[in-house]
Amino acid sequence: MTNFTELPRWPQLTDGDIDAAVSALRSNRLVGAPGSLVDELEAAIAQKQSVSRAVAVSSGTAAVHLALQAAGVGPGDEVIVPAHTFVGSASPIVYLGARPVFADVRPDTHCVDADSVKSLLTERTKAVVVVHINGCAADMAALRAVVEPVGVALVEDMAQALGTKIGDRPVGGFGDLACISLFEQKVITSGGEGGLVLTDNAAYAERVKRLRTHGEGPIEGQPGMIWAHEVGYNYRLTTMQAAIGVSQLKRLDEQVELRRHNAAYLSELLADVEELEVPTEPEGTVHAYWKYALRVVPGPGRRTAAELAAELRSRKIPALLRYPYPLHRQPAFRDHRGESCPVAERLSQELLALPSHPGLAEGHLDHVAAQVKQALVQ
Repeated sequence: MTNFTELPRWPQLTDGDIDAAVSALRSNRLVGAPGSLVDELEAAIAQKQSVSRAVAVSSGTAAVHLALQAAGVGPGDEVIVPAHTFVGSASPIVYLGARPVFADVRPDTHCVDADSVKSLLTERTKAVVVVHINGCAADMAALRAVVEPVGVALVEDMAQALGTKIGDRPVGGFGDLACISLFEQKVITSGGEGGLVLTDNAAYAERVKRLRTHGEGPIEGQPGMIWAHEVGYNYRLTTMQAAIGVSQLKRLDEQVELRRHNAAYLSELLADVEELEVPTEPEGTVHAYWKYALRVVPGPGRRTAAELAAELRSRKIPALLRYPYPLHRQPAFRDHRGESCPVAERLSQELLALPSHPGLAEGHLDHVAAQVKQALVQ
C-alpha cells in the first residue's frame, strides 16, 4: 500500500535512461565526435521545438552565455532581463562585460512585462532575455513588437519551459535564439547538467558551435586542420549526457501532461482557500508547470509566504519561496541595480512553490493540499 505522506523525489531516471548512459560509456566515444549521440540529441530537440538548429552545451547558463555572445553582446552593451528569475539568466550578461538592466514582471504570469522592457530601452540595449518562468509562456507578440523596431535581439530563456506552447508552436522559436536547461530538476534532464541553444539563424548556430569548443574551427584551404579563431570555452556536452537526454526526450510529452494534470488537480483542491491564489494559464498557451507557484495573499492575521513555507517544511512538504530576493536586490548585481521593480519585489514576498512533479500521484497531492490547509489555520 502506498504511503502518500512520503513524497517521491525528482528527477526519476528509468532503467532505459541508465541503460542508455551505460551504452554510451561502453562506446568509448565520450565527448561527441561527428555522428555521435550529441548530434542525435541536437536533431531531436530541434525537431521537437520546431527550429532548424540546436547546439548542445554543458549547462543552461552556458547556453545563455553563448546565445548572448553569438548575438553580439559585449563590453559596454546593456541587456534587459527580468528581475524575477534565476541568477543564471543574468550572470552571463556580466561575463561578457555588459550591464544587466532589470525589468519588472507581470503580476498574473510572473513573466517579464513588455511595457517595462520598452521603458528601459536605450541606444546601448543589445538584447532582451525573456524567461518563460515556471513553464508559463511570456507574451512574445508584445515583446517582439517592442524590440523589432529598434533591432534588439530577443533571447528566450526556456530553461523552465520545455513543453510550453503558444498556440500550436513550442516556445523557443519566437525569439532570435533560445536556451534550454537539462539540469537534474528540470522537465527532463541529461543526467545532472546540460543545455542547448536553439536558433533558425545559421550564423548564430555556427558561432555557438565554435565558442563551445575553445573557439576552434577549420582553417580555410587546409583540410583537416583547425585553429582557435577566437577565445572560446569548454562548454561541451558529453556523449553519456546526450544519451540520457535522448532517452528522456522520448517521454517529454507524457511528463508534461502529468505535470499539467497534477497542477490542475492541486488547483482544484486549493481553489476555495481565500488565502491562496492558484497559478493561471494565459489564454492560447500551454503551461508546462515546471513549478506550481501560487500566491499567498497577504492580509491581517494571515501567515506570510515565508511563514507558510517554513511550517510546510516542518511537516515534510518541500515548499519553497519563488525567488525571495529579486536579482536587482542581490549583492552580485550591486553595481547594476537601477530602478526598482515593484511587482517583482512584491512577488518575492508572496510566491510559494508546492511539489507537483510527475512522480506524485493524486494521493500525494491530496496530502500536500491537506497540509497546506492545516498550516494556514495554525
